[in-house]
Amino acid sequence: MPPDVLALDEAGFPLLGGRPLRLPPKERAALALLLQRRPAVVPKDAFAQVAWRDGPMSDESLARCISRLRRALLSAGWGIESVYGTGYRLSRATDAATSPAALVTGHPRLTGAAQATAGTVDAYLHARHLAQQRTPEALGRAIRLLRELRAREPAYTPAAVALAEALAAAVGWGQRDTDAAVAEGLAVLAQARATDPHTPGLDAARGSLLDMAWRFDEAAQAHADALAQGHNDPDTLVLHARHLLFTDEAEAAIAPLQHACALAPHSPMLRMTLSRALVQAGRGDEAVLEADAARDDHPGQLLLGAFALAMRAMAAPTPALEGPALRLSEGRDTPPFVWTVLAFVLARLGRRAAALDIIDAVLLCSATTTGEACLYAAPLAALGETTRAAELLQRAADERCGMLALVLRDPAHAGWLPQHPAGRALLTRVFGAA
Repeated sequence: MPPDVLALDEAGFPLLGGRPLRLPPKERAALALLLQRRPAVVPKDAFAQVAWRDGPMSDESLARCISRLRRALLSAGWGIESVYGTGYRLSRATDAATSPAALVTGHPRLTGAAQATAGTVDAYLHARHLAQQRTPEALGRAIRLLRELRAREPAYTPAAVALAEALAAAVGWGQRDTDAAVAEGLAVLAQARATDPHTPGLDAARGSLLDMAWRFDEAAQAHADALAQGHNDPDTLVLHARHLLFTDEAEAAIAPLQHACALAPHSPMLRMTLSRALVQAGRGDEAVLEADAARDDHPGQLLLGAFALAMRAMAAPTPALEGPALRLSEGRDTPPFVWTVLAFVLARLGRRAAALDIIDAVLLCSATTTGEACLYAAPLAALGETTRAAELLQRAADERCGMLALVLRDPAHAGWLPQHPAGRALLTRVFGAA
């Protein structure tokens, strides 16, 4: 019998490749039920009747049972689909290739997320897309969608990972209370781990939350655990690399980011993070090339055009940058990040009055969050306004904006921050006495 054939013997015991599968009683009974009814969906009450013998069965205990079965069957090419509101269905890996979820098959993080109904996968992917936009509105919507998805389908653990990552992003720029958001994210991940401890991304998301809380020693262990399980997962690699940037190990972050970019070459966030690591490591020319490549791969994306200009202004400012930077602000409803980049370019070119006009107007008249406002510390520092820069950074520290750790590592601050009394206090507050 071929080694991937699932069948039942005369006594109703599951066989894989003609050999009995060594499973606990509940898992064995659940798999027999799935085999008997394949390709139909097995409702949850049927599992309660057969595997639990009409005893008490919670959704969580059934989800753990199904998770263990999935791991036992994975190497043989079998899967178990979660059908929201109904139950579970046994399927072959080749069955999934013809389903809508096949669009994400092959990505280590997203393969598990595809084992659900099309509606569940669509909601998950939409929320992830929103979270990647990083604006307060998009992140808020992503968090609401993921909370709703978890409430409807608590056994769908990929939503827990996505929710934790969205909460970490919101904490990063001061859009959520740090203590509350980190506590929620860690609790959500703990619940997901109890349901399915092998859910991809659990440790990486935990590391990201701990980084946002400036608990870098704990985060380091979480990232190490994540890499042990997901060394070919781009999301895991980029979150670990960002941890290295926080802890001032930019050179060490470059190789994992290059590996991540090889795995997902069209991800703009990956390319931007690699460019950021290169410039932090003092490799400005390479940083510019990487930023330009990301911009060219996504023509017309304002964020990538602005980022490429910022990298050039950091590495080698020339008067030729002023025109393109000014044109960024000519459209309607100019996004906030454009004003940050324009102020930085003008400051690096010595256009003091023009840069200060932008900074003053934004900080006085716009609804900029404290996390977004601290980005103006870079142009202020370039103009020699280090006291004002320190004040912006201090406010971000007071609100414990997680991404302040990356802002403080910006090469724009390397020359003055350790020499300034307030700067030294900030470094100690965020990174510790070391």
